[in-house]
Amino acid sequence: MPRKKKIPRNDLGIPEYEMESLARILLPIMQEYLASEEGKRDYAEWQARKKNGADSTTNKEITE
Repeated sequence: MPRKKKIPRNDLGIPEYEMESLARILLPIMQEYLASEEGKRDYAEWQARKKNGADSTTNKEITE
């Protein structure tokens, strides 16, 4: 019996072709968000937190 072709996987166990499909969907959405005023403000806040060494995101920040 022939061997099945091995599908490359990442550390998450998701096949590479599924990751690429997801990236094609999410990239335009992320670009649009980061180009908006809210996205620019959030990115600036993230950079400030990262610079100050407080880059860990808490559940409170996620739900707000």
